[in-house]
Amino acid sequence: MDRWRGVEYRSTRPLRENERVLLKILQDVPEKYNPLLIVVEGKRDIRILRNLGVTVPMIKTQTNKTREQLVDHIVKEAGQKGNVLILTDFDAEGIEICKALENLLEGRKVRILKRVRIKIRSLMGNWRCIEEMIALFKRKDSPEPAGYP
Repeated sequence: MDRWRGVEYRSTRPLRENERVLLKILQDVPEKYNPLLIVVEGKRDIRILRNLGVTVPMIKTQTNKTREQLVDHIVKEAGQKGNVLILTDFDAEGIEICKALENLLEGRKVRILKRVRIKIRSLMGNWRCIEEMIALFKRKDSPEPAGYP
């Protein structure tokens, strides 16, 4: 369990209500906004979300593509009726990436799920990075990781 160092430790504290709601939103969003594409910053963000049970296609921004090439890729993958959830981190860099992508994608008539992003942010509490959701696996009543490597 090297890739999940520290996950084997379980706190005696159960999940908080905001953490339960966060898990539910992440699990329900794909059904509610089908088809859905999630944009994250890196491969560790994808790993966390996959292990939380999110199975929709994901694209990472940390690639060797230019921003325009990345937007072209997102537009192609999302399709004309697709929904895009931008789940970059909530630090300065992640917010900048999100705003730039929103502007470029809206210009291409792609539906961005801004309210879902805002709701997820509000439920994350002090966490600023998607990777910090690993703490959801450390609670007494946490879900088991889905086994995504």
